[in-house]
Amino acid sequence: MLFLSVNVGCSNVDATTSKSIEYSPLIIAHRGASELEPEHTIRSYSRAIKDGTDFIEIDLRVTKDGKLVAFHDEDVSRTTDGKGDIEDLSLNHVKELRTEKDQQVLTLEEIIKKYGDSTKYYIETREDSKGRLVMEKKLIDILNRYNLLENNQVIIQSFSAKSLKQVRKLNKEVPIVQLVQTWDAEKLSERIKDYKKYAYAIGISSQTLSDKEVKMIHDENMEVHTFFRVELEKEETKRMIELKVDGMFTNNPAYLNKLLDGSK
Repeated sequence: MLFLSVNVGCSNVDATTSKSIEYSPLIIAHRGASELEPEHTIRSYSRAIKDGTDFIEIDLRVTKDGKLVAFHDEDVSRTTDGKGDIEDLSLNHVKELRTEKDQQVLTLEEIIKKYGDSTKYYIETREDSKGRLVMEKKLIDILNRYNLLENNQVIIQSFSAKSLKQVRKLNKEVPIVQLVQTWDAEKLSERIKDYKKYAYAIGISSQTLSDKEVKMIHDENMEVHTFFRVELEKEETKRMIELKVDGMFTNNPAYLNKLLDGSK
């Protein structure tokens, strides 16, 4: 087993993988094995774990009655047979919805109860539609209840620096990843230093990354985790392996594992 020691502020966090010591980026199952099964469902997460992911990714939304559910979009219509925004629907309403292959929308607690410490969780927070922080304390309370923070089972990411800074106030140890959409090249170094104050890694689209950006982030002793546009994932994944990024999101962990095995 390889133990990757990551400095987060004043804390030390161990992330464990079972891949080669030569090059072993984290494999992060994007909404589960979402190329093969309906995203954010038991089928998708179970397939990802079976296919050798290091982390399952969970996008969080909050229902009208304050429950955390695994769901990406504001509106439920793309992936379920329902209509409306998650934050306007009660959990009971949301649980009546069905995805493809007759799957239910899951609460965060249902996922944790199902998999426990048999996998690791890469969880994305976000502000609500009015820009309010509504999920951070609920999330940390749940993770503490199941002892996942003590066992280094969780990474938390967000595009919202406000959300991540609130998470850091609530817990000084959990690894944090600042997601970014694009770089302002002139302010790149300054931004990296700012993110470093509370995060250990930067999550960024593969289309934005070159060896220059990867080197600048690594020179600050931060990690690079990259995500992809769906239609570009397989093409861009090979380039990210060449750049030696530290983590990759994938809709198909089996495919990424095969690529990584071939690169050794």
